[in-house]
Amino acid sequence: MLITIVILIIAGISLYEYMSSKDWQQVTSVERNDVVFEDRNHEYGAYQIRTNYSRNLILVMAGVVLFIGTTFGIYKLIMNLPTEKPKEIPLDLTAFAVDAPKDEEIIEPLEPEIPPMEKTIQFLPPVVTDDEVTTPPPTQEDLTDTKASNTTNENEGDPFAKVDPTPPKKVEEKVEKKEEIIYDFVDEPADFPGGRAALLKYLSENIRYPQVAQEMGIQGKCYLTFVVSENGYISNVKLKKGVTDCPECDAEAIRVVKGMPKWAPGKNNGKAVNSVFSLPVTFKLN
Repeated sequence: MLITIVILIIAGISLYEYMSSKDWQQVTSVERNDVVFEDRNHEYGAYQIRTNYSRNLILVMAGVVLFIGTTFGIYKLIMNLPTEKPKEIPLDLTAFAVDAPKDEEIIEPLEPEIPPMEKTIQFLPPVVTDDEVTTPPPTQEDLTDTKASNTTNENEGDPFAKVDPTPPKKVEEKVEKKEEIIYDFVDEPADFPGGRAALLKYLSENIRYPQVAQEMGIQGKCYLTFVVSENGYISNVKLKKGVTDCPECDAEAIRVVKGMPKWAPGKNNGKAVNSVFSLPVTFKLN
């Protein structure tokens, strides 16, 4: 492809020179050659070369282009000729046949033999006593093939005879649960995060005045107690004294207190402890 482009460029330049050969500055110009060779023999080689230069160059370029085109066409023609597909030779599977394995003798593993337990007889050191002896001492026959031991074993040859298969009961350890101490009075009382002003703001923003109390014009104050743990969590919220004739007000106050964020716990001797806190909640109509 690149060679073809170069040839086309050269052919174009030669064609341009041939077409512009009438210019006086061109060596191949016919007018210039007629003047130069006016009194000379036109059969002279230089005149013929200059006159036919452009024509000969175009013929050469055309021949080269024609040769390349013909060669490329023949190549494409050969590449597109149908080719015969090779015949598939069937695969002979018998060449890969493997003889079946012969039956091998299976040798079963032998069970391990458990050595028989030796017969023993309990040996007790002599003790001087005034009590009557009910257990006679072992005879010589009893001591035959018998070893002295701290226990008596009569199950000779059978290590598993009279063995209780029930595993011993696991003794449960009693873990004494440490009782949490809740203090009614502490050195440093528990505090709402941000202080008393933040506590009043929290109650005013979160308490919803019951609709029944508003319609009946009920006002009053209820007193709640709750435990602030050593970690600051609220628990054991109880009603100590409620609003007269308005259990809805008491329930609302308990709901809001249970949803409080963590407090700063009370302290005794600088250590956080569980403490009881009393809180009055006022319901007042504007």
